Amino acid sequence: MPFVVDDDDFRRQDFDRFDDRDRFELDMRNRENEERRRRDLEQRERDEDDRRALSVAAEKELTSVLEKATSEEMRMIVNDPTLRISSRGRITRKRPSGRDVIRSSGQFAMQGFDLPTRKPRKKNKKHCSNLSQCLRQANSELRTKRGTLRKGKTQADIMRRAQRLLKKMK
Repeated sequence: MPFVVDDDDFRRQDFDRFDDRDRFELDMRNRENEERRRRDLEQRERDEDDRRALSVAAEKELTSVLEKATSEEMRMIVNDPTLRISSRGRITRKRPSGRDVIRSSGQFAMQGFDLPTRKPRKKNKKHCSNLSQCLRQANSELRTKRGTLRKGKTQADIMRRAQRLLKKMK
């Protein structure tokens, strides 16, 4: 009789056990799904509310209020992107986005003066000038009179040569 191996032989004894951790994760997922559904429903209701035409009473009330407004108030109402008029005729203000809050805080705006520039370190300045001198020399050695790279040489070879020359210079 041949030896038969089932998948059950390799499965743990507690394979199909449902423990508290699984129950907690399932509850969390259900809670998140419910929260997401509720937010979507609220957003849908708000969108439908915005698309719906003004009722007759709301339209009359809105026109009477707008007729009383001065030209300066009217200009502010028209140009303010945060104002909304709901289908019931209520003028509400929508919350600004996080980006708008940051912009209006002025934290990252120019203050009207230049920031102080830091002077480069002398050591760094000396190193850069020495490296540029070594690069000039390495370029002249590895290029032809016409300025093309010699056969078999690359820009990496030029940089290696310049670094070697810089090391010798120290």
